[in-house]
Amino acid sequence: MLSNIIKYILLFIIGLLVHRTLLSWLKKQRAYQPIYELSPTTHQEKAKTPSFGGAGIIITLFLSSLFFSYSTESLWCLYTTLAAALIGLLDDTLSIVYGKNKGLPAKYKFLLQNLLAALSLGILQFYIMPLPMPLFMLAYFLLVATPNATNLTDGLDGLLSGLGILSLIGFSYYIAQHNLTELAMLPISMIIAIGAFLVFNKPPAKLFMGDTGSLAIGTFLATLAIALKNPFILIPLGAVYILETLSVMIQVISFKVRKKRVFLMAPLHHHFELLGLSEIQAVRLFWTLGAFFLFLFITLS
Repeated sequence: MLSNIIKYILLFIIGLLVHRTLLSWLKKQRAYQPIYELSPTTHQEKAKTPSFGGAGIIITLFLSSLFFSYSTESLWCLYTTLAAALIGLLDDTLSIVYGKNKGLPAKYKFLLQNLLAALSLGILQFYIMPLPMPLFMLAYFLLVATPNATNLTDGLDGLLSGLGILSLIGFSYYIAQHNLTELAMLPISMIIAIGAFLVFNKPPAKLFMGDTGSLAIGTFLATLAIALKNPFILIPLGAVYILETLSVMIQVISFKVRKKRVFLMAPLHHHFELLGLSEIQAVRLFWTLGAFFLFLFITLS
């Protein structure tokens, strides 16, 4: 146990160094995050904040393999997450090249996500861990839907980082409770990787994760749920992402049908900003909500 604690500390220090080095390099490259023009005015001040921070999360996560021996299922989670991060990296790169908040067109991003889900689950099905067809179909849905939900949630400094850590604490608790040692180290390593990033992403953020990070975090959560053969674990542990996604769906449908908006702005975190909460207050509110769902999950497990 003591040796693992030392490994966790070393991994966190390495993660800090990775993100600090990445931040310096991104500043030199002027790889700044284009800000959505319709976002609250306070967000326009972030135009000089570097993006691609998700690359640091992925690098730190993969460096954890130097400290821990991962099972075949864990490696499947890792490499599927890496592939999702590369889709996000392409999107972030195009955003910066064209200087707009819109990078990879949605239809191409969706196509790549579906191809990844099909390929990844094909490998899982035939070479690692066969799934019953109903679970396979649900897993396919999770691999496409979850990263898009976390992508929508990534809109405030530290918001998705903190929520991601809370979700992973829930996964770690579930794994420990069911003595699933073959997956035990993986969510802890991701907690450390995101924690190192959060040092630079906490309000006011010095570094954004971009789609590189938000798609990776969502995919990682989905692959963990699939590896555990418990996709419904994402209902309590991903409740905030679900609420954020529902707010966008409700807003779009309401405007198309009624020509009226339900929220001041979607996703939901922007609605609370426009109600008068500061960004930090909105982040704390959603972190508290995520902690509440985590508490319910642990209490009712």
